[in-house]
Amino acid sequence: GYLSALHVEDIKPNQYDPRISKTISQNGTCKIVDDTGCDLTFWYGYEDEYPENDSDDENDDYYYEDDEDDDGTLVVWTSNIDKVCPPLEDKDVAEACSKKTTCMDCSRSPGCGWCSSPHLEMKSRCSSIKENEKMCPTERREEKFNSVPTIIKESKEQTSRWSKAQLHPQQVELAMNVGDIQYLDFTYLFISSGTSLTHDLPENVDLKIFSSCGGDNLLTEISRCSGIFNGVTVKFYARFHLKSCPEKSSDWEKSYKLTLSQGDVLDIDLKMFCSCSCDKFSTDGICRNDKKTFLDINPCAEKNSCSECLQDSACNWCSDSKFSYFDGSPLPRCNNDNFFTSDLCNGNGKVDPPRALTGSEDCSTCNHTCSGGICEEHKQDLLDLNMCVSQLTCGDCMKEDGCAWCPQTDGAPRCNLVSKWIVGNEKRNDPNKHECQEDLYVDRSTISTDKIEFLQNSDYIYEDSPMPDMTDNTVEITMKEGQSYNLELLLKIKVDHTSLEENQKYDEVKLMMRSKDKKSLSY
Repeated sequence: GYLSALHVEDIKPNQYDPRISKTISQNGTCKIVDDTGCDLTFWYGYEDEYPENDSDDENDDYYYEDDEDDDGTLVVWTSNIDKVCPPLEDKDVAEACSKKTTCMDCSRSPGCGWCSSPHLEMKSRCSSIKENEKMCPTERREEKFNSVPTIIKESKEQTSRWSKAQLHPQQVELAMNVGDIQYLDFTYLFISSGTSLTHDLPENVDLKIFSSCGGDNLLTEISRCSGIFNGVTVKFYARFHLKSCPEKSSDWEKSYKLTLSQGDVLDIDLKMFCSCSCDKFSTDGICRNDKKTFLDINPCAEKNSCSECLQDSACNWCSDSKFSYFDGSPLPRCNNDNFFTSDLCNGNGKVDPPRALTGSEDCSTCNHTCSGGICEEHKQDLLDLNMCVSQLTCGDCMKEDGCAWCPQTDGAPRCNLVSKWIVGNEKRNDPNKHECQEDLYVDRSTISTDKIEFLQNSDYIYEDSPMPDMTDNTVEITMKEGQSYNLELLLKIKVDHTSLEENQKYDEVKLMMRSKDKKSLSY
């Protein structure tokens, strides 16, 4: 089986410490080499009588397990102090990094970091991460991802007492740099005796899955587990290795599936660090050693309308209202065919004729139309990071932060920043502001600031069935999609012990949120 080790640095006061136990026998050590080439040392032994533990740490179960041969309880521990890694010559890394001439190439090289500061004169802006931290201002370092798998959805909603979720978690997010290795633990409750595991990850991502399949065998790489008894939960360990970036930028952030043959699916939202924040129009950051700007290497971006853009055969136009960089900031809609931002445009919104338009042709023709999308842009909106002007409906406009919708304008976009509209008796002396000829729609999300005291429930304990609706215990909230709201809930639970059976206790409280039309909300 698989047994995680206790890290001695995590031992709390009054918590069991195997290093000073007088009842451990058959002591031994074990050494392994991890993915980074570091030597790890583990100590183990069998505790004859596992003592009472004063700690409430639920992780205590991870480093000991009962031994069926009555040798005692197996205990395993390790120390970070005894972790020995091969020496990394920063000089050699820095030399290799210095050969990278662009931030994009630098970001895809393990151990390298880029400095985009326009205020520093540098022969090479790519160096080792350690060297980059010394010489580059913090706000100008192109920071790579530094995270572990994030659980987005732990379990699916249980609609009845029999519809128990078998797979945990259900959805995760991975943010990876080239060369990164990340591990994800997941469990599966078997009802059928076996299952096979498949995935649709691309070739540049190496995935290996390890498990003992619920038995006493050592962890091995598997693609199937069989012969599992009904009701047994098996733990799996997935190892992800990002080997390179995909050629198409549209694949740098994408969702994939790890599928079990019974139909259960683990959704994997994968983000790959393949470009830099200075690879945008709206920045003064330097992304190349030769100091060429965004417009130098993507000259099509200078054009402001679809018709002007398509008069150059090397350019294409994106009319999709959702067109943006990975961080949500706006991009020029006219781009060179071979520039990476072209691939970020949704296929239905990309206007790219096989030849350049003539002087008598424009984007209003049926063959090459931007109709139904965005047909022109103002570069100042890009510099202002104004995504409002790309929203084509009132509903979409209200979802964006700081936007307001005008049903009838003087020719300006109907959706724009609140600061771009003339309000009340304000004088029209700013050419960048517009007058709305009807009532302006703004963010109307509200949360009551009144303190509401919920009614108490009866003494009845509801087991394996929903709580009855208590209509008086309701808070009215108008929420905006994509916006975070902070709510404070104070629970004062009083239990009448005369209504409890012997040894019965509460072990959890679950908060559910539902909208009036019965659609589930995130919680």
